[in-house]
Amino acid sequence: MLWVALLLAASAGIGGYASYTARQAEIPHLQHRPGTPIEVVQKCWQVALTAARAHAADLNVELIRVEATSAGPMRRTGRGQVAPIEVGVVYTTPKGREVRQGDIDCRIDRRGRATITDAAVAAR
Repeated sequence: MLWVALLLAASAGIGGYASYTARQAEIPHLQHRPGTPIEVVQKCWQVALTAARAHAADLNVELIRVEATSAGPMRRTGRGQVAPIEVGVVYTTPKGREVRQGDIDCRIDRRGRATITDAAVAAR
């Protein structure tokens, strides 16, 4: 037990813990608002992930994580439904970690395919 205490003290003393936490990804703080089923959120998350990967490649940065949650009830349209979702994206840039998040409308067509009207918005 004494060895464990000494090891932890030495690690904290040289900044081991600080450097560990600095490498951890920031987590977007999404606010779940019920109304869009999880299955639809997952489809929309896939579209947002694809857009975020493309955006990261364009900027030559690393994509760390993409999260999504329901942002309210779905609405019917003439061609299907619109699912409001909140998306959070974390990138590593030369200046450090960057978190982008916001609400987007994900369109679900009659065949169940998800699209984002402006996919670039989901990535930025």
